[in-house]
Amino acid sequence: MSETSIPSGMSRRDFTAAAVAATAAAGLSSGAAWAQGGARYRRHSISEPGFPRRVLDSYKKAIRAMLALPPSDPRNWYRHALVHTIDCPHGNWWFLVWHRAYLGWFEQACRELSGDPDFALPYWDWTREPRVPKDMFDDVLTPTDPAYIATFADFRKAFDGAVADLWKTASPEQVNALLVRGLRFPADLWFDIENNPMFFDRAAARGLTPQAPDFDAATARTVSLPTVLNALAPRDFITFGSARTLFHSGMTGFGVLEGQPHNRVHNCVGGFYMSPPRTGFMQDNLSPVDPVFFLHHANIDRLWDVWTRKQRGFGLPTLPTGGDLTDWSRERFLFFTDAKGAPVTRVAAGDYAEIGPFDYDYQPGSGEEVVPRAAATAPSAAVQSFDARVTERSITAGGRAGGTVTLPAQALAAGAGGPAALFATITIAQPPIGGTHDFRVLIGDGGGPSDDTAVTLSIFGRHIMHSPVSFTVPLSPAVDSLRAANRLAADAPLTIRVEPAGPAGSAGGHAGMRMSPRPGAAEPTPEIVSITVQAH
Repeated sequence: MSETSIPSGMSRRDFTAAAVAATAAAGLSSGAAWAQGGARYRRHSISEPGFPRRVLDSYKKAIRAMLALPPSDPRNWYRHALVHTIDCPHGNWWFLVWHRAYLGWFEQACRELSGDPDFALPYWDWTREPRVPKDMFDDVLTPTDPAYIATFADFRKAFDGAVADLWKTASPEQVNALLVRGLRFPADLWFDIENNPMFFDRAAARGLTPQAPDFDAATARTVSLPTVLNALAPRDFITFGSARTLFHSGMTGFGVLEGQPHNRVHNCVGGFYMSPPRTGFMQDNLSPVDPVFFLHHANIDRLWDVWTRKQRGFGLPTLPTGGDLTDWSRERFLFFTDAKGAPVTRVAAGDYAEIGPFDYDYQPGSGEEVVPRAAATAPSAAVQSFDARVTERSITAGGRAGGTVTLPAQALAAGAGGPAALFATITIAQPPIGGTHDFRVLIGDGGGPSDDTAVTLSIFGRHIMHSPVSFTVPLSPAVDSLRAANRLAADAPLTIRVEPAGPAGSAGGHAGMRMSPRPGAAEPTPEIVSITVQAH
């Protein structure tokens, strides 16, 4: 393949993740079983020409109907958001499957309440449109509309009884799930919502505005096609879908898809990266109050479907394997309700491993090129892993936290014989509550860090840090930049440096994470636990 055949903005290594499938299947039929098609409902891209306008009309009808329902009705708009607040998993291997179930049941409620039997959620392909779509500033598609609750005081007054009823009617199993979350009784939830904060007054309900809808440069990079292709490159579920943990309310680690586009888009739309930082529901766990949440997560679910079909095309596992599959499949999700507001009977994670009874598919979008058009041979080389030598653990502004790793020439090769993607898994320990929200990772050639930030590590929402948290990040773009600058000598070590980052005018902490150490106590410095590089 010639250099001119690589799309603009993509290096040869970035393109490999897509080209492996295309070249293996060249000239073959596109009618394979792992292709999309035949579903009852189709989720369309809001960013594509010809997007069916009736979809947004029905979405508006459903939102207005949910806003009008009493707080006692589980289908009420804010009740849907509260399910996310009390039960959503982030930073673990149930992130994808929980949100698939959450969107699936929400979509059925929209179908019921809009009166549109053909309604399917649209998705927002932020790779093609790295800004809030214009239509999402219209009417009730933005939480700044007068139809939404104006202030936290009004929200507390309206929903105090409904929140209390969550505990009064909870089963023992649900109570245990709330306790794992640190929610002993309603006052705990209200404390978090008010003081975290998670609820934002209507005038500040979304950070990005019609006048300034575009992503900042770092967020645009996390949703770019090279990053998305790297996110789709892993050959196993846990590297792709975030780290293994014991229960779905625990945070242990982020895969590229969750840690890059998912987290960063949430915080960006919420206004966290603006100067000065703004507020907005999307930056914390009441984020489903913003209707754009569901379009954002539909795209995440779409990319999971793309990865699944890629894996099937290459004969690779699509889910955890061995005993991990048993542990993953039996985790229980206990707070979903159906289109009538009744508790659902499908409560195991394994019930949602496939789109199945939700019966939808997606209009093709960014990343689809990784799916082979017919049966293809998976790469024969095993995934390789290399431990870095950590030379400085304490992550401080202007410091030199990080380490070095020496990779064999084959792992650094730019041609077809090299790996499709390189990843670094960086494990960081920091305070259980609060702490640094964003970090920058810089990659160098042994003589010092490069001028370019390889990636920004971002945490979304408030979760108690029970243990060190790992971030899996793509290294291939930085390695290609070093090579292009003739800075990648054979067998030379790579340096991986980590430093705190944050929006202008901040110290790097999350604007919504105000639960800091007691007055007068120094906050512990984040530390690097380990750095491991993988070649896939």
